[in-house]
Amino acid sequence: MEEKLSGIVLGGVNVGENDKILNVFTLEQGVVSAKIKGVKKAGAKLKFASEPFCFAQFVFAKTGKNRTVIGASLLDSFYPIREDLSKFFCGGALLEYVRKFLKEGIVGEQTFYLLVNTLKEMAYGEKAPECLLAYFLINALSLSGYALLLDGCFGCGCELGNRIFFDYAFGGFFCESCRIETSREINADTFFCLQKISRGESLEKERCIRPLKLLDFYLSEKTDVKINSLKELLNIL
Repeated sequence: MEEKLSGIVLGGVNVGENDKILNVFTLEQGVVSAKIKGVKKAGAKLKFASEPFCFAQFVFAKTGKNRTVIGASLLDSFYPIREDLSKFFCGGALLEYVRKFLKEGIVGEQTFYLLVNTLKEMAYGEKAPECLLAYFLINALSLSGYALLLDGCFGCGCELGNRIFFDYAFGGFFCESCRIETSREINADTFFCLQKISRGESLEKERCIRPLKLLDFYLSEKTDVKINSLKELLNIL
């Protein structure tokens, strides 16, 4: 049985001398695993289809639950991401998020389109990749049921001012009057930058560092998931 699926390669592991097992995030079937044969050989026809960031229409031979890649038509390689260190780390964090948050076989159309559009903007657009990564994480977390509540004070609903407190258990931000015991004070500009990023506004790299640190903290504390590529990025910023 053959099936055609549009997907993005999230990564893979080597099997034997020349083969790989790929993780592919597909529009139609969610994340799937598939073997791709002979791609480590020089001049392998499908070598491009085994690389992270490869966006292609894949043709799989399917036997039971097992898939093997037998063909692929490239849609986009997002190659500029590989040529810039910041883009590469940010792009890697996007793929790692999907790999760790989306269970195999669970369809996530909105996350798929979010990933494709973010990679496209990261590869060919003008926005700082750090800003795009933060935008992706804010929206992907919302789609996963872990939305950050950025409308105002979680307690009273009022606009937030100079002193802002964050509590990861709620994913909410509090004013000084409503803050709870488990909340911690954050730099006010971090919150306002998160608001701007969530609206799709463009911020320079330097203003994205604190929002990314908060997102990293929220991911670790709320979900127990660590995005290693994000931590490595924060180490070099």
